[in-house]
Amino acid sequence: MTFRAFMQRLATKLACLLVLVLAVSGCDRGTPLLVVKAVAAGVPSLAPFFDETSGLGRDAPDVKAQPVRGSLQQGDTPGLYGGSKQPTVCDVKKLKAFLTDPTNDQKAQAWARALGITTGEIPEYLDRLTPVLLRHDTLVKNHDYKKGKAVPYDSLLQAGIAILVDQQGQPAVKCSCGNPLRSFAGDTDRISVKFEDGNKEWKGYDRSSVVAVRPAARPLEKIALVDVDDPDRGINRPVGTGGARDDTFDTRKTEAVPGLAGKTFGEARQALADKGLATGYDTGSVPADGARVTASDPPAGTELRFGST
Repeated sequence: MTFRAFMQRLATKLACLLVLVLAVSGCDRGTPLLVVKAVAAGVPSLAPFFDETSGLGRDAPDVKAQPVRGSLQQGDTPGLYGGSKQPTVCDVKKLKAFLTDPTNDQKAQAWARALGITTGEIPEYLDRLTPVLLRHDTLVKNHDYKKGKAVPYDSLLQAGIAILVDQQGQPAVKCSCGNPLRSFAGDTDRISVKFEDGNKEWKGYDRSSVVAVRPAARPLEKIALVDVDDPDRGINRPVGTGGARDDTFDTRKTEAVPGLAGKTFGEARQALADKGLATGYDTGSVPADGARVTASDPPAGTELRFGST
């Protein structure tokens, strides 16, 4: 067998791409699983930053997690997040008022420290966040508030939970309790999810369909959402707005898969995102941005609806 033929057999089939990935996984399958705490939609946090009875945000417990191809998704993936005709899933003004109240200074300091900002930057930071609903069970670095400090822990947020995302589509705040969120840094294939403290395993939970979100390659001007109550309705939400300036579109309208052969994986992913199409992969880790695309699956010219992988 020639080297060229050997490499062709190793080509990794993607949902929208066929890429040669010249990388070896460094994961040691003998390492212990990372314990991740499940957080179900509508279940109050045991140690919240914000009183959850005050109406800061509300989840949508009836949202069903969507299947996904590839556990690492970028924050600009079309249809990664959901929205609703009800524009306010998170009251940013109320959260800002609470965190800038001098009587809550200790809590504000802990909150800001968890997100890598100063207390003086809180108002501007909040103004850049955008409320969305999770459409996938999503891994994050969560934080409880205990004894005056933000205590980090890895958690799996159920689809339907309302969060605020930053300008690159990264989870930043859990709406109902105000708890700060950071990106999940572990191996998504090496987790052990613990369902406890009232967070029972939810209907439709599928270990193979959890995702972690990586930042988009560039700051977003708007986030393309899918209406969780009407999947045929898409929502373009300008970043930093709560729903009042939403535009809607028909997710059934199709776009042709562009010609991707010869592009890098990073270039191909962006080309697909610009057309409202998602990128998936079947490898254990996301292909390198510099990996070359040999073909697309489905092929160039295939008509797909918004958010298709």
